[in-house]
Amino acid sequence: MISYISLLYHVFAGDRKNEQAGRRVGNLVEFMQSIQMMQEEYELLSSGLLDWMQNKKVVFMDRNFDGTVEDIENKIDEMTSYKIGEKIEKGKEKEELEALLNTINMKLRSNDRSAYVPPEELSVANVNNSWNDLAHEELERDEWLKDQLARQTQLGNLKKKFGNLADAMEDWIHEKEEYLATVDPILSLEDAEMQLRRLDAFADELSASEEKMQRIAKLADDVMELDDFQKVNVKARVDNLMSSWQGLDGKKNTKREDLLEKLDLERRKEALRLKFADLAKDYERWAKEVVSELDGRDFGTTLSAVEAFQEKLDKSDTDINEASNAKRAQLKHVWQELQDLGVSDNRHTILTDQDIENLSNLVGEKQKDRRDDYEVELQRQREMEDKRKEFARLAEEFVNTHLPTRLARLTSELGSVESDPESLIDMINEEYAEGSPEQIKLKVLNDVANEMSGMGIVENRHTKHTMPSLQKEAAKFADALRDYLEDINDEKELKAEFDLLARTLNQWIEATQPTLRKEFDNTLDGVRALIKEWNVFKSRDSANHEIDLSNIQRLYEKISSLLIKNNRPPFIPPVDCTHLNSIFSDFLVAEKEAEDLIFAELARQEEIDTLLKGFNAQCKELENLLSSVETYLSTQERAESLNDARLNSSMFVVNNKKIDGNNHRLEQLLKLRETIIQNDYHTPQYVILRSDAISQRWVALEDLKQKKGQNLKETLEEEKFKEQNFLKYSDITRDFTQWVRESIQNIEDYYFGNSLEAMISYEREMGFRTQLDLSKCEEFLQDIKSVQEVLESHGVLVSEPNKYTDFSPATMQNFVDQLNSALEKRQMAYEVALSQERDYDARRVDWAEKAKEFIEFIENNKQQLGGIKSLTELQHLHNNAKGKKFLAELKADLHRLNHDGIFGNKHTPYTLSECENRNKKWEEYVQDRIESFEEDMDLEKRETALKVELERIERLDELQSEFDASRYQMEIWIEQVEDFHSDPINVHSVLEIEQLRQKYDSIASQFPSYEQVHDRLLTISAETGTEITSLTAKFAKCRENSTNMYNTLRLEEARQKKIEGWKKDFAVEGEDFLKKLSESKHLASLATSPDLQENVNKLSSIVGSIESGKESLEQLRSINTALDDEMVWDTGATFNFREIESAYNQTLESIKSQLKQAEKELLLKDNTGLTPEQLAEYRDIFGHFDKTRSNFLEKMGFFGALSAIGEEVDEATAGAIFSRVDTDKDGKISFKEFTQYIVELNADRDSEDQLVESFKLVAGEKEFVTENDLRTVIEGSKVDYLIKNMAVVGEAEGHALYDYKAWVAQQYRS
Repeated sequence: MISYISLLYHVFAGDRKNEQAGRRVGNLVEFMQSIQMMQEEYELLSSGLLDWMQNKKVVFMDRNFDGTVEDIENKIDEMTSYKIGEKIEKGKEKEELEALLNTINMKLRSNDRSAYVPPEELSVANVNNSWNDLAHEELERDEWLKDQLARQTQLGNLKKKFGNLADAMEDWIHEKEEYLATVDPILSLEDAEMQLRRLDAFADELSASEEKMQRIAKLADDVMELDDFQKVNVKARVDNLMSSWQGLDGKKNTKREDLLEKLDLERRKEALRLKFADLAKDYERWAKEVVSELDGRDFGTTLSAVEAFQEKLDKSDTDINEASNAKRAQLKHVWQELQDLGVSDNRHTILTDQDIENLSNLVGEKQKDRRDDYEVELQRQREMEDKRKEFARLAEEFVNTHLPTRLARLTSELGSVESDPESLIDMINEEYAEGSPEQIKLKVLNDVANEMSGMGIVENRHTKHTMPSLQKEAAKFADALRDYLEDINDEKELKAEFDLLARTLNQWIEATQPTLRKEFDNTLDGVRALIKEWNVFKSRDSANHEIDLSNIQRLYEKISSLLIKNNRPPFIPPVDCTHLNSIFSDFLVAEKEAEDLIFAELARQEEIDTLLKGFNAQCKELENLLSSVETYLSTQERAESLNDARLNSSMFVVNNKKIDGNNHRLEQLLKLRETIIQNDYHTPQYVILRSDAISQRWVALEDLKQKKGQNLKETLEEEKFKEQNFLKYSDITRDFTQWVRESIQNIEDYYFGNSLEAMISYEREMGFRTQLDLSKCEEFLQDIKSVQEVLESHGVLVSEPNKYTDFSPATMQNFVDQLNSALEKRQMAYEVALSQERDYDARRVDWAEKAKEFIEFIENNKQQLGGIKSLTELQHLHNNAKGKKFLAELKADLHRLNHDGIFGNKHTPYTLSECENRNKKWEEYVQDRIESFEEDMDLEKRETALKVELERIERLDELQSEFDASRYQMEIWIEQVEDFHSDPINVHSVLEIEQLRQKYDSIASQFPSYEQVHDRLLTISAETGTEITSLTAKFAKCRENSTNMYNTLRLEEARQKKIEGWKKDFAVEGEDFLKKLSESKHLASLATSPDLQENVNKLSSIVGSIESGKESLEQLRSINTALDDEMVWDTGATFNFREIESAYNQTLESIKSQLKQAEKELLLKDNTGLTPEQLAEYRDIFGHFDKTRSNFLEKMGFFGALSAIGEEVDEATAGAIFSRVDTDKDGKISFKEFTQYIVELNADRDSEDQLVESFKLVAGEKEFVTENDLRTVIEGSKVDYLIKNMAVVGEAEGHALYDYKAWVAQQYRS
């Protein structure tokens, strides 16, 4: 068991050894794999970096470019981009390459391996050499780019200036060639003079352009000097320009000769234009005066005056035509000369030959118009005369024919053929037709009067009649007809009355006459009743009808008298007076016969009665009869009228007949008395006395009869006398009233004449008529008074109307009053009419004065026209409301006059028509003058416009010359300024930029004056229309460039000041830096103490101090880079950055080398076991992570250093290591503590022998190892690495045999 356990231990121990050996081999493989990978990475990075540097050298050595500033600038930009980008990155790669190599060797040395030495072409030294070579090429390229940029910038500016000036000159020459080649149309003298002035201006401009050509030639020489490639093109262009420019002079001279010839021609044309203008103006003035004269239309106001104007008219036309023809002949000659010279315009006048022809035609038209107006006026005067005659004829016919004829027709003619008044009245009314024929004729007359008024006729010597007088004649006609109709109506009424009375009488006779013979009843009572009835009949019916017969006779006489008065047919009544008288006589005979029969019958009956009744009865009857008769005969009857008297006479006759008819009764009574006495009446005395008494009384009746008869006769005569006087009174009053009516009618005919003179003359006639009327009235009143006195002398008062007349004295007085009133009214009417006529006449005078004032106003205005010099004055005169007001007042006044029936005006020869015609002619005259003024003004305006236009053209020409000169001057100035603007700002100091600023300020100070020049050019451009856009754009661009340059100069000034600061800083800091390096060298030279540690410490401090100056070096580098970026290679110092950097590196390397040597000596003295190479390498690693250059490592620096020497540990382990290595516990690691740790770390590394032993164990103590041996203890990938890298030295049992010893030896010795 113990043996087994021992064997098992040995087996396990052998396995453990194999496992340890495999792990050791695996660790080596893993280490070598990482080293190999790092080496490969180094070689890849190194070769890549070297290739990049080689490529860059080729690029930097390339001196080809396209010859433009832009390409150089692009290349500079590329160089700048390279420096701040690619170069820095590649610098970092180079540092990483060096760090990678240090790491590889650090790991190798840490594992007791030999350092890795890259291939020579990939060595750090070769890389550094290539880097330095690249830096040299970079510097060379910078110098080349700088030179090329300056050269190309200068060349570019020269080309640009040359191109701009050449382009401008070519354009200018082309423009001027076109100008010189252009045959400008010369339309006026001013055009020719203007073209010559333009040519002179061009000559000045051409002279001024010589300097510009010289500048172009100089620029071309400069360009050709700097650019061989463009020399031919530039030379050809300059030669062409010079040739073209020189050719302008000959073309200028050719153009001048042409313009001078045209100037002479234009001067000749101008002289003809002036001559034509003067002649035309004179003709126009003459034509206007003639037209103004022809506008006058004072041909006369009467037909004879107008007819007499013919001779004056003919002479005027002849004079005008002769003057016009003479003036036109001159004008035509000058016009033809102008046409022969091709002149189609004349600025001195707007008048042309056609205008002269038109003026001539106008004169002819005005002559024709005047002659036409004359013919019209002549015709108008004739028509007015005809119209006067027509009115006179119609008026005379109306008054002297129509009205009398119509009155005769309606009265005498109709009245003579028509006996029936009512039919006649109807016929008259029907034919009178309410005066329609008269109204028609009056309308015709009124129309003619209106036509006369419209024609301006105010008087008519052919008739005294006017419309008012005609209307009064028509009214008189109507009044006469009315009176006639009243007479016819009276006739009708009288005839009706006559007819009624005659028919009634006739009918009564016819009805009564057969009843006269009475049938007796053979009784006394019957007879007596008949007697009584008969007496009534005789005293009433028969007496009244006898009066009716008398009245019928009087009516017949009255009707006959009225018919005779009115020329009416004789009155043939149905029952005429003769017949009535005849039948009434027959009636009276028949009445007498009937009466005789009645009384015979009465006698017979009374005799019988007497016999029957006796004496007493008879006595009684006789007594009663006597009493009745005595009473009747004793009674004085009142007779109020002739009828009463006639009735009383008839009653007297009846009573006489009654008495006479009773005489037989007295005889019978006496006989009866005798009979009674004879018959022996017992009281004969009584019979006798009674009968005697009766007889006596009967005898006494005769005296009473005589007396009463005489009295009745006297009364009848009296009543007849009264009746006659009543009739006379009636006739006189009727005649008087008729006369009064007629007189009043005549008096009320208030036609006092149609003029003031006629009315004044009428006053005498009216006074005479009034006297006649008053005398006639007085005669009537005397006659009436005489009749009235006669009647009153017969006890008859006529104060009241009676059956004979309605006219009482009061009525008569009323008629007298009416007559007086009519006379007074007529007097008043006359006075009113006279006053009115005087007012009318005053109004006529006023109208005449106004018409005269209006005509004078027109004439005065015409006279004023001669002194009017402006259209405004003329329009003011024309628009003066006074004339319009005059005419309006004349129209209104005449309208009122006509409305008031006032026609005609002897106070003025002017009618409204004449005034209107004068006003119309005045308006036309003024309008012609206005048109003439307007034409003159238009001509003046056109002449002024032409003058203004010429002045404008001259001004434009002057402005154009000024414009061309100023523009050319300004363009030259702009070109010079733009040359300055386009020059690169190539300054290298603040002083130079300030000098450039002063030059800029000098140029900028000129801008205000050229602003004024430009403003002036803009003003001229606005007037001339000359294009200034391009100049404005150039000037604006120039201003913009000036502003940009100002800003650029400010920036450049700031840049130069900044560069100046950088230079100063570089010089100061560089000098200070070099001084510190010198001091460090001096201090290092003093580190020679026997105390090696002190020397190491001093040198370490110096190295730290130098390395701490790295920031200063980087600051200097930054300044140098900034200067390089600004392409400033001259810092103004006695050193450059490369010298500073080189001094820094050399000083640092020298002192580091001195430090390394001191440390080596110290390490040898301390026996650390590190080689000098290892010590130097660790010093580099320590220094790399000593960021503060304090010769100590902080924690983070120490952790980095651990990673650099191949110790990949976590943070906690690294912290523990830091605490362990920091032996003096000051919180930082010194270089000594760092090297001590590395020594300790190297003590744990496998040695070569240990690794060989490990391989041998794996190989089973064989000198060679197989793949299977390796795979038993080592993982596959590592076995693959070993098989790949170990040499095969043989084969056993189909397995390759690998020489592990050689491979391990190679790892430690290679």
